Amino acid sequence: MEELLQEEKDFGFARVYAVELKYRQQPQLDRNALYQKMELYTGKLGKQEERQVDEAGLAVWESNDADQDNLLHFFHLNYMVTYAEGEMPAQTSLMNIEHRQASEYGTAIQQAWHWQEAEETLNECSHSLLLVDMMASGLEPQSRLQLFTGALRAVLEAAPCDAIYFRESDKLVEPKEYLAQIDEGAILYGAMNVRFYNVEGTGSGRREGLMDSIGLAALGIPDVQCHFYDLEPNEMVGPLTDIAYYLFRQGDVIADGETVGFTEDMRWRCEHQYALAAPRRVVIDIDPGELNYAGKQG
Repeated sequence: MEELLQEEKDFGFARVYAVELKYRQQPQLDRNALYQKMELYTGKLGKQEERQVDEAGLAVWESNDADQDNLLHFFHLNYMVTYAEGEMPAQTSLMNIEHRQASEYGTAIQQAWHWQEAEETLNECSHSLLLVDMMASGLEPQSRLQLFTGALRAVLEAAPCDAIYFRESDKLVEPKEYLAQIDEGAILYGAMNVRFYNVEGTGSGRREGLMDSIGLAALGIPDVQCHFYDLEPNEMVGPLTDIAYYLFRQGDVIADGETVGFTEDMRWRCEHQYALAAPRRVVIDIDPGELNYAGKQG
């Protein structure tokens, strides 16, 4: 078991997936409305007030009255995970957490190119809820994110917030824009962040940059990165995002040495590596050609 946990840590896999919801005012949560929304977006539920026993005889909830005020727990019966002892539904929980100041989200604010008001909004917030999944890591990545997205959507409609922070992608998103992107099929809008860093001090004398994604490895799929010279970051965002979506939909199907490309002239060689930028996780490193590649592949 320890070896498995170490492998997951090295890969960047998240056994528990977490998102923080930030509020300017104390959130008012209508539990009945939330249950209705949760069933609408995730399917049949086993409620926390009931003791749920599955077909294999596994008790998956026993109510604890002391937790009722701070914890809402959902069993998603349409998302079953198979274990040696039998099947168990994937679960999500919503809870109050201690609010953190905007200064504690420095790296997310630095990379919030998509939302210029992120820092200002965080500074105005003083309340937080935390949504997590549990017993869901055994789902396929696509199903796991589909479930979490549905649960998050339910919370956002039952208790609209002012900012969302995806812990696994270190990404801040504006709630209305998030929902609009999800409606348009951009399932990774919050779950993945594409970051850019200017690389200095290497003595190359050239414009050097690093672009990567963060968030896929948490779901069990390699992220992507490209370390390059003299390429325009704005021109790199689209191809890297497209490759990331391809990996999310198809899985880890790109072998070392294979190339990817969206035009006849685009033949970018790929190799699995550990990420150059924190956190530690597995990425597919992309070589955009000898003239522009600043990295190293075997």
